[in-house]
Amino acid sequence: MIVVETEVTAQHSTMTEKKAWLSIPVFARPEGHFTYEQRMEILDKAYALTTPETTVVTSWLVVVAQIDSDV
Repeated sequence: MIVVETEVTAQHSTMTEKKAWLSIPVFARPEGHFTYEQRMEILDKAYALTTPETTVVTSWLVVVAQIDSDV
């Protein structure tokens, strides 16, 4: 693959919004030893340490690539 373009973009959201996304089972199931219920318990404990309505910025690297036809 050949990198055609890269860009760093910023996403502004609150911890409440982030918790909502992380509570969706498909986003809360990376490989590991914890059940969904255990993951949600950990998330609840971590969330309790935050300021829920404060806006935070997450940076994302966006990469556009194409298949190299010479390969």
